[in-house]
Amino acid sequence: MSKLWQMFLLTVVIGGAAFFAGPKIWPMGAGVPMPPANLLPAYIALAAIEALAFGFAVAFAAFGWPVVRDLRLGPRWLNKMLFVTLTWFLGNWWFHDNLHMHVGLDMHRLVYIEYGFHMSMLTCALILVLSLMRLASHAEVRRDRPEHLPEPFSQQDIDVTETADYGQRVIR
Repeated sequence: MSKLWQMFLLTVVIGGAAFFAGPKIWPMGAGVPMPPANLLPAYIALAAIEALAFGFAVAFAAFGWPVVRDLRLGPRWLNKMLFVTLTWFLGNWWFHDNLHMHVGLDMHRLVYIEYGFHMSMLTCALILVLSLMRLASHAEVRRDRPEHLPEPFSQQDIDVTETADYGQRVIR
């Protein structure tokens, strides 16, 4: 079985388990209102997508390190931090939303969730930007034009002729 299929299978298995386990691990808070019936499918779809993202984060954690390890980012610690960043970006949503539903409107606990998740995401964004800047600085710059793009117009491509009627110019 190819690594891609293994990742897909692990994503679906872990994501499916996370989808059903989330409400059991973090039961709905007492003060959290039930969404209206017309919005319930949207909330369920979001929960399924977040659970699959968590499943993919686990699959990426299991199989993605060799790809990130081999990037030319400079110091090895940056490769490790980028790996953690990408895994966290993918997987944190399942935890985050389930904790919101569990805590409800308890502002004392909610502030910890907000600071913990949002500050970690800002830190991850900084690591991602730094990694992309380092990667771009090591990339080769192509000076030649790709074959699929046409050459820009030159003076030889434009044929300007005078016509007999009113001296208009025709560009071909």
